[in-house]
Amino acid sequence: MSNIDRKFITQNILNLIDFSGVADIDFANLIEKSARTIVRIRKGEALFTIEDINIATEFFNKPLTELNTKNIQFEDNFRNNLKATHKSHTSFYTVLDKRPAITYAITYYLLKNEEFCTSGLTVDKINQFFNSFGWDYSSSYVSSAMNRNKKLIDIVGTKIIDGNEVNIYKAKPQK
Repeated sequence: MSNIDRKFITQNILNLIDFSGVADIDFANLIEKSARTIVRIRKGEALFTIEDINIATEFFNKPLTELNTKNIQFEDNFRNNLKATHKSHTSFYTVLDKRPAITYAITYYLLKNEEFCTSGLTVDKINQFFNSFGWDYSSSYVSSAMNRNKKLIDIVGTKIIDGNEVNIYKAKPQK
């Protein structure tokens, strides 16, 4: 390989972090960097070092040549495949065994839930759905995430539950 483009590789690693549902802080700990460093990398103010890239190739099970290309492949069930691959690699498996980032849970699980896509769900029902996977998020965290993901999710109504008015969230129609 003649040209290694760290900027390009950095972007692919960030995409892999997102696609695998690994929280930025967990990946930062894995590569022994601060959370602030990951924020700087996300903002484009810094790049992953060669050592970081080497850890990422091992963690994401992707060769450097693939990280250095435009057409990086994301297979279905990527996170679970990584968990199976790293079952005996304690430090990697521990990161993957934690609950995923909420954006990942919404994008790759909730948006594929038929009831959420057709009639909508309240935060309580969304939490029950996530809990079925062993993922425990607070109601306020889920509610905030629903509001942050307005490109994917609509508020389609309200419902009175125990005397409180709660929002009903639903997936936006895909274009």
